[in-house]
Parts: sequence; C-alpha cells; structure tokens
Amino acid sequence: MAVITGLNLYPIKSAAGLALSEARVSREGLIGDRRYMLARPDGSFVTARTQPRMQSIVVQPVVGGLDLQYGDERLALRHRRFGLQPVTTSVWDDQFTAWSTNPEYDAWFSRILEQPVQLLWAGEKSGRYRDTLGTAVSFADGYPLLLIAEASLTDLNLRADARMEMSRFRTNLVVTGTRAFEEDGWRRIRIGEVEFLVAKPCSRCIMTTIEPGTEDFNRLKEPLATLLRYRRGEDGEVYFGQNLIALNEGKIRLGDEIEVLEYASAPIYPDAAPRRRLLRCVAREPLARDMDTYWLEAADGLPLADYRPGQHLPVALDINGQRHLRYYTLSSSPTRPGRYGISVKRQPDGRVSNWLAEALQPAREPQPGSELLAHAPAGDFILEPAEYYLMLSAGSGVTPMLSMVRALADRQQLQDLVFIHVCRTEADIPARAELEQLAAEHPGLQLEFVLTRPARGEGGRLTLARLAAITALQQRRVYLCGPAGFMQQARSWLLALGVPVGMLQQEYFVGPQSETVSRETHNVHVRIGEREFVGNNQQDLLTQAEGQGMGLPWSCRAGICGSCKQRLKSGEVEQPEAPALSAAERKAGVILACCCVPLSDVELG
Repeated sequence: MAVITGLNLYPIKSAAGLALSEARVSREGLIGDRRYMLARPDGSFVTARTQPRMQSIVVQPVVGGLDLQYGDERLALRHRRFGLQPVTTSVWDDQFTAWSTNPEYDAWFSRILEQPVQLLWAGEKSGRYRDTLGTAVSFADGYPLLLIAEASLTDLNLRADARMEMSRFRTNLVVTGTRAFEEDGWRRIRIGEVEFLVAKPCSRCIMTTIEPGTEDFNRLKEPLATLLRYRRGEDGEVYFGQNLIALNEGKIRLGDEIEVLEYASAPIYPDAAPRRRLLRCVAREPLARDMDTYWLEAADGLPLADYRPGQHLPVALDINGQRHLRYYTLSSSPTRPGRYGISVKRQPDGRVSNWLAEALQPAREPQPGSELLAHAPAGDFILEPAEYYLMLSAGSGVTPMLSMVRALADRQQLQDLVFIHVCRTEADIPARAELEQLAAEHPGLQLEFVLTRPARGEGGRLTLARLAAITALQQRRVYLCGPAGFMQQARSWLLALGVPVGMLQQEYFVGPQSETVSRETHNVHVRIGEREFVGNNQQDLLTQAEGQGMGLPWSCRAGICGSCKQRLKSGEVEQPEAPALSAAERKAGVILACCCVPLSDVELG
C-alpha cells in the first residue's frame, strides 16, 4: 500500500524547505509553495544552481508573512510592507509579471548573496500561466508539484558513490510502500481529497549535487554521475521523480493512501549502474596485530558473485551520513565459496579502518554495525597459471597473496612458490600459524618473513642480493603488493635481474578522484559575439559571462543537457568529458560554457 510519508513546502524558491503534516492543494501547487523568488535587477531569476547558500536560508511562515534566518542574520518579512509594484520577470522561457516586496528585503538578500537581487512575490494568484499545463504555476521550475518514492531513493543509494538524502531533490510529496520507480508507471492518482495528473518525469540538474548544509557541490558530481548511467532518457536528460498537476483543490495529509486511477507505460532507461549488495559480517578473527579478517555473507541469503584470487571488493560504508568508498583485496579464496573475507589493518588516522575495528561486529540478523554495501569483486591483479611463482608483499599488501596461496593449496598446486613478506615485528606477521602449516604440508612453499623492527637483534630489509639468490627467478610469475616505495624499489631490482616485464604484476588501488585542478591564476580576455571582458582561468565561461551581465542559454549546469553549447573560434580551453558533447563536436570546436574553463584569451561565436 502506497502512502504519503513526507509533505514539504518551499516558500522561497531555492531556500530551505518546511516539513508539514497536512497541506492545502490548489491548481498552482501546495498553498504557499514557491510564492517568493529572488531575481537580478533585470528580472532574471536566481537559484541555488549558482547561489548554493540560498538553501541555508531558513524560512518560517508566521501570521502576515515570513521569519527568515541565515546564520546570525534575521529578517521579519511582512506582507503589509510590500510595495507591490509590477516587475517583469522570467523562469526559464516563461516571461510574466510578479510583484516587488520591499527595498529593505532586497538589501538583506543582496548582502547574503553578495550580489544585487530583489525579492519578488507571485501574488495571491500567479501571473505565470503555462499553456502546456493548462494552469497557472508558482515560481516552481516548470510543474506545480514533485513526487518521489522512498524505494526509488533506496535504489539510487545502492548504486551511487555518495549517500543521498531525500532533501537533495526538494520534493513536495514523499511516498512509501512501493517498488523502486513504480511511480514511473502512474498516469492519474488520488491522494486525500485531490486527484493528480502524473505529467512527466522530473529532469535533474546541478542543484541536486549541493551537499546539504553547505555551499559545496559534491566532488564526484553525485547523484548526477550515477543517474546518468541508469536514468538517462533518449533526450539526454536524467530523470528522478515525477511532476504532478493537481486536477482539483483539496487537502492532503501525512498517512494518506495513494490510489492509482490510471497507469501508463513506464519509460525504459539503459542501465549501466549496478546495484551494490548488502553484506553482513558473520565472523571476525585476528590476523595480526591491529589487523582483523571480517567474514561476510550476503544479507539476502543468495549466492555471492564468483571471483578470482587477488581481486578486490569495492566497499561502501555510510559513517555519520557520509559515504566512504574503499577497495579491500579479498584475502579469502574462491575455492571456499559462500563467504568473502577482507583483512583490514587499523590505521591511527584511518576513519574507515577504525570504524570497522570498533563497529563491525558479527551478527546473523540485521543490526547496526553488522552490515556494509559492496559491488561484485573486480580487478586485474589475479592469479594466473604458472610453473614457478614469486610473491613479494609488505604490510597490508599481504591480503591478495593470502587469497592466492590458499587457492593454490586447495587446488594442490603449491609446487614451487617463494613467498616473502616484509613487516615490522613478529606480532605483525599475518596468518603466521596457517602459513607455516601450509609450508609443512606443501614442501614447494618457501616462506620468509623479513622483520624491519624485530624485538631482538637487528632488523632486516628486502635486498637485491636476496632476490638474486632465488632460483629460476627469470621464469617465475611475480606478484608484488605493498606500499608505493616498497613496490617501486622491488620492481626496479626485479627488472634489473632480468625478470620479463610481462611476468610482473603490481597491485594499485585508485579511489574516486575529484576533478579539481590547481593552476596559477591569471587573467584572460573573453570575447563572446560583440561583447568582450577580462576574465580568469579558474571559473567556467558561463559563470564568468553571467558576472558580466551576459545571458547565455543554460539549463542543467552539469554538462548533461547541452543548452549552453558554444563554438570556440580561437584560444585554448579546458573542456572535461561531458555527456552532452560528442567526440565529433569536440573535434569541431564545440564547447559547453557551463563546464569549460578558458586557459588563454578566447573568442566564442
């Protein structure tokens, strides 16, 4: 049974929202929703797409107006003080008349945003009539209301590299009791006293990437980065949520059931964003000092994906509402199916390793601290068939070697393997008893632990001479994993000793990277059509042009829609990869103003 579990009102477009227990619905949307909007002196609208601090302006309706707060700044906004002068304004392509409020209110917002703006009121009845909808609309982007199901957000969170809260999507109605994206197939619904037309999916923009409570955009461009991979329509837009039009007026409340009156064919989107699976810790055992193995099973009870010895498990952990991504090599062997084993060394300043050590506890039933999310195992550092092996590891780099040695032992293939592990003391030797038992059972396994800080005697190091003494070195398939300096030195020695480069594999872990660029700031001259101004090599061209009062076309500001395409006539720019820009367009000199940064004097036309 689908029911309403969230009702949200946004009195000022792009400012903070309010949670309601009930609301009155008109043809224009929720009563009081987006009745105010900030605009530039020329009447063009201002949103959090370019002014993310707007979302931190707290709004509280009171009798006769609103009480506003931004940090220590407060404003009592009262209708009786409105000037009510007609102002020509616009939202996207809709041009219409709104009403002025008060110069003091304009000054308050201008001081917060550090640019001249005016606060406009839509009036008791909006002057913005949209022929395509057959109704007047408030200052909302295009449609009166937005609905999203909790199950759809849950599905997104299984895929995205950052954890999303519903507040990012500024929805009016939140629904529970459905399957993920079940709302895609609704055409007409009834909630409480009101019947709604489910008009179209809601296209999403850069505003969804603003980190809640901050003025920062998500460095991974989430959720857009994930939505692009599995909710992208044929028009190139990405969709999340459904736009609604009220067909009559009435009241709706939390807990109201949703009655589906008419269904429609749900759109089909290409899906290239796999879901993570929920894994539960079912056992935990010490491997070495400050290093534990966590044994994981699928929470749904279904078989785990297969893997090869040496591959890693891409893990996502949500700690205090923030998602952390890690890539832990599986120390378990695929010859022992049913469980994944990851062995993690606790680091003094490691947020995730410390959380695992303190919170991840074995449990057979769901409970806090017993579960994590993970994609299927992946990686190219894998065990290949060979007659002779050499495995060199240091510190946590031992984990893929454990998986490989265990697999070879289970397959009775430990004929000739030299395994050298470097660590500090005897307490840091991982799985020592197990490895020594395997060496006793398999004479072909030669173990050596190099201790850099032993409790007694002098510490040792891996040396060129030690590697040179290994028999049949040039015929061995070599696996190398450990700290970067260790791997670099060992690799150079091995190549110098004649090991073919094709026989040597190293493990590298590369996490998500931000796209920030550090460069020395300098001025550039920008010419767009007949206008020319002095800009910089730090900001995108769209932002710089807007700062000069130029109204270039745009929509998503995320490189998705292509509305801001321009042709580069001369100069050099940094144009990152973007979904809206094809390889042919890039070659022809087409750029996206929203995400293109000039590196020299440029001319667009």
